[in-house]
Amino acid sequence: MNAIHVATAATLAALSAIAPAQDLLVRSKTIVLAPDTTLTDGSFLVRNGKVAWVGSDIPAEARDRATVVDYGDATIVPGFVLPPTTLGRERDLVEGALAFTPDLRAVEAFDPWQEELGRLPASGVTSASLSPSPRNVAAGIGALVKPGKNGGVVAAPETHVVLSLSAVARNPERPPTSLMGAVDLLRSAFATAKAGVQLGPDTAVLRQVLQGSRRAFVHADNFAELQAVLDLAREFGFEPVLVGARDAVKVLPRLAQQKASLVLDPLRADSRLTTLALPAKLAEAGVPFCFLGRADQVRLSAVLAVRHGLDRRSALQALTRAPAAMLGQEAVVGVLRQDHAADFVVFRGDPLDLSSALVATWVDGNRLFGEAPRSAPKTAKSNAAATVAGER
Repeated sequence: MNAIHVATAATLAALSAIAPAQDLLVRSKTIVLAPDTTLTDGSFLVRNGKVAWVGSDIPAEARDRATVVDYGDATIVPGFVLPPTTLGRERDLVEGALAFTPDLRAVEAFDPWQEELGRLPASGVTSASLSPSPRNVAAGIGALVKPGKNGGVVAAPETHVVLSLSAVARNPERPPTSLMGAVDLLRSAFATAKAGVQLGPDTAVLRQVLQGSRRAFVHADNFAELQAVLDLAREFGFEPVLVGARDAVKVLPRLAQQKASLVLDPLRADSRLTTLALPAKLAEAGVPFCFLGRADQVRLSAVLAVRHGLDRRSALQALTRAPAAMLGQEAVVGVLRQDHAADFVVFRGDPLDLSSALVATWVDGNRLFGEAPRSAPKTAKSNAAATVAGER
């Protein structure tokens, strides 16, 4: 091969690498764009990993040229968003010597090839909040990460800050050793951040919480811990996200009044009835919530909550839009609207019925789990469209 041929081949390869990906026209009998919006016999168009148009807004030319992905009678819902998790990297996401490390960045410990990340799509999870361990009173800053076709990706390197008044943050080998000591540590740090004088990188993170540009996820379980968090939030004027919140029913009026959000412990079939009924009470009071746990636990939690009085719209919201909003990522993930990531899950039946099979999981317009859709029949209007078996 002469030099001209080599140069031509290299040029063609470069052009191929930057060529735009084929648009996808995704169709199904039922498409849940958001918990409160459902299309019947609908479609949406995916371009460059994002939802470009939905339903009748799709331009005819784009519709005709797109590759058709047709799931027939299936139900498509937005991809599940997993709330705070260490993804099995607990040791890498905690500082053992110090209790106050609010500027520690979880993204520094992100491994795009770790097995836990690759297993998320098998449970319908398309993005996860990688978070520092709650073993520190001020643990650090979380990140939004996603599984990908060629390894995991960081969707947002800095999201929320993790604080903790739970028992695991109180270490007899280093202060604080008591709840009172942990509260005093946070109160002093927030007071410094509020004063705004000679802020270091640690107190600057807390100042962002006070300014409303970063949410504080605070681990607290029992009544005393929850009261302490709500007292701090009221004193310094921020809206907390309470994580764990085992005794939340005891402070329900305050939660609603102070516009708090909750990340509840996973529900199990053998959980107490008061625990199983809590999500329904939170929904009735207008308190946003979602569920902690492994990727394979969050859907079960939502199903159990529905069985104990929670409406289906709120249950689906707890899996999608609610955690996205708590992380400040509602403009990126959690719904299937224009300019949001093309993250979606396909079920044979109702997603909130455990007998419904998970058919496929797509992240950023790539199928990462499950079966290919059936070939879609071409119509006179779509003869130019290529119908494929699911791969871009």
